[in-house]
Amino acid sequence: MAKQTSQNSDEPEIIGGVQQKKAPEAVVEGNPTLYCFETCPFCWKVRSLLKLRGINYSKVEVDPMKKKELAFSDWKAVPVFVDADGTQVYDSNDILHYINENLSDDAESQFPTPFPTPGQDAAQDEWMDFSNDHLGKSIVPVIYRSYRSSLAALDYVTKVENFGSWQAFKAKWIGAIVMRLVARSRSKSFDVSPEENLQQKLNSLAGGMSSDFFGGKSPNGADHANYGILRAMQGLRGFDIVQSHDSIWPWYQRMQSVCGE
Repeated sequence: MAKQTSQNSDEPEIIGGVQQKKAPEAVVEGNPTLYCFETCPFCWKVRSLLKLRGINYSKVEVDPMKKKELAFSDWKAVPVFVDADGTQVYDSNDILHYINENLSDDAESQFPTPFPTPGQDAAQDEWMDFSNDHLGKSIVPVIYRSYRSSLAALDYVTKVENFGSWQAFKAKWIGAIVMRLVARSRSKSFDVSPEENLQQKLNSLAGGMSSDFFGGKSPNGADHANYGILRAMQGLRGFDIVQSHDSIWPWYQRMQSVCGE
C-alpha cells in the first residue's frame, strides 16, 4: 500500500487504499469517477479493468501542473478513484482491488469472475508490485528520453476541452521539461540504457506468465496492473520495444482485445 508524505510535517502520512473521508462532491453524473492523466500508466491500469468489466464511469482529466481538480483529495497523485457514494480510493493497485471486490460487472462482461484479493495469490501480488516497483519506473526514461519525445507525450493536454489555452500551454511545454528531468534522474539508477532496461523488465514479466494471462484463461490483477503500464506507451517513443517482444506483444494484444482499449 503506497504512502504520500504530507507537506505539513505535523500531519500523518496519507496511506493508499480506501479512505474514511468521503468526497460526494467529486462524483460526476452519479457515476464512479476516475481522476487521471491521459498518459499516466497507473491510470491505465484502472481504465483497463473498468472497461473489461463493463462498468460505466466518469473520467476527469487532471491538469498535470496545478492539479486543481484534486482539491477535494488529500492524495495529490493520479489516479484517484471516487465511487458513486463518494468513497475515495488511492493508489492504482488498491483501486484495482476495490473495483474487483465492490463494483458490479456488466452482465455481458466476457470475464465477470473476480480475481483473488490481496494475500490470496502470492504470484498475483508479486506481479502487481512489479508493475509499480519496476515496470512503471522503467518506461518513463524511455518515453521522455528527449525533449521532443516529452513534448509528443504531453501534446494530449492541448486537446482537453476543459483546459484553457494558457493552462494547456504550460502543461505541455513546462511539463515536458519537468518529465525530461525526471527521466534523466531515473535513468541514472540503471546499469544499462533505458531501452535495454525496459527490455530486461519485459523479459522478467514474460517469465512470470505460463498461460494466456497471469490469471490463466482470464486476466487477474497482475494482468491489468502491467498491461496498464505498457498501454500508456502506445503511440509514444519506445513502444516498438513492446511490439518486438516475442511473448509480451501477443499477451498485450490479448489484453487490448478483451479490454477494448
